[in-house]
Amino acid sequence: MKFNGFLLVIALLLFSCDEVTDNLLDEVIPEPDTLEVGIKNNTNYRFNRTEIISNNNTYVYQIIEPDAISNFIEMAFIYSEVELRIQTDDGYFSFSPSHYLEDTKVTKGLYYFEVNMSNNQTVSITRKTF
Repeated sequence: MKFNGFLLVIALLLFSCDEVTDNLLDEVIPEPDTLEVGIKNNTNYRFNRTEIISNNNTYVYQIIEPDAISNFIEMAFIYSEVELRIQTDDGYFSFSPSHYLEDTKVTKGLYYFEVNMSNNQTVSITRKTF
């Protein structure tokens, strides 16, 4: 019986710690009232210029080093995929989604697109959030 009580106390402490950690993270990285979007360069290339095309606008990110995250730019909305153009020292690369899924549209939060390239230099992107 004492062992069950001990397990209950440990479980409560763990859940309390998770809640405290979540509250601290919310204070350190509060969710913005707007939509802010960045790019994570998950390649070996240096991105000299990267453009996201969304809502009939072109948003320009300057130099993004390999394995780095860009600055964040405010946008009206994004879907799970966006049109993306990348200029590197080795050439130009792009990604264009075949369609946009309306149920993936977001207008608020802190998001970034993780950019990857395969050996044949095909660009793929994944939307992520903090």
